[in-house]
Amino acid sequence: MRASVRRSIQALLDGADMVTMLAGAVSGAMAGYTYYPATFDADLRLAAAGAVALGGALVFTTVADAMLAPLRRRFAQADAAEMRAAAKSRGVALPSGLSEAVHQVAAAAKDDAARRAAQAAYRIDLSDQLLSNPGRWRGYTTGEATYYLAPGTVLHYSREEDERGIAEPRYTLLTADDPTPVSVTNVRDILEDLAPRARKTEALDAGAPSTV
Repeated sequence: MRASVRRSIQALLDGADMVTMLAGAVSGAMAGYTYYPATFDADLRLAAAGAVALGGALVFTTVADAMLAPLRRRFAQADAAEMRAAAKSRGVALPSGLSEAVHQVAAAAKDDAARRAAQAAYRIDLSDQLLSNPGRWRGYTTGEATYYLAPGTVLHYSREEDERGIAEPRYTLLTADDPTPVSVTNVRDILEDLAPRARKTEALDAGAPSTV
């Protein structure tokens, strides 16, 4: 059955619920008001009619639910099958249990962190050539991410609240030889840190005795 037809029928079923409830309420109210015993207190006639109306609505909806249950079950199964097919076409299978769902959400959280780090990198690198590539970022479930720059050097991404309580992206440079994070506000900050260390490494390599 086509999805558009199924949605139309589902809308009719939803409307039938309201019609059934109203029909039960009206029928109950009329019956309660019409057949209210004359020997009872007349002031309680409306209250009794209201009570019977509620009962009528409950009875009508219960019977209607029982009659429409097979049809609703068929549509629910069709919706589930459509969801599975859509998920399969996207390459993401529906989770078979809670553990698998947690695994999928964790993977999504890591990818989300990597993409947010790349997306916000324009704040420190407008070249759109280096730091904006999400494939170079490694995300974590904490919402943080790291970008490998060189052996022993990574760029770290996180979000911290400013003085107004607004979460803002923060980039810091982390190196193996210095545990102190260096705040990065421009891609030149990274260059100023890497260039001297590169020259120092080249000088050490040039001065090293040959083993040949």
